Amino acid sequence: MKQLVTIQIPQDWIKGLPNEELILKQIFKVGIQEYQIKRAIQLYKDEIGSLGYIAKKLRINKQDLIREFRKRDIEPEYSEQTLEEELME
Repeated sequence: MKQLVTIQIPQDWIKGLPNEELILKQIFKVGIQEYQIKRAIQLYKDEIGSLGYIAKKLRINKQDLIREFRKRDIEPEYSEQTLEEELME
């Protein structure tokens, strides 16, 4: 499913970038992914829920989220149940 989104951005944000739809879509996608990761980190730090809960809520693969946390030197806490779930996957 696609959704048309129209926004105005400062021209200096895209200065020097090729004006190609595919490139701009990729930049937008990377930006959304980074936003989701930062949001997940904040929810986790605010103790809104477990890593699994946050991953599910934000529709992010749990393993990908764990990798992103570790890239940012955030070591998720593991319960015994979480460890068992990890071993089953």
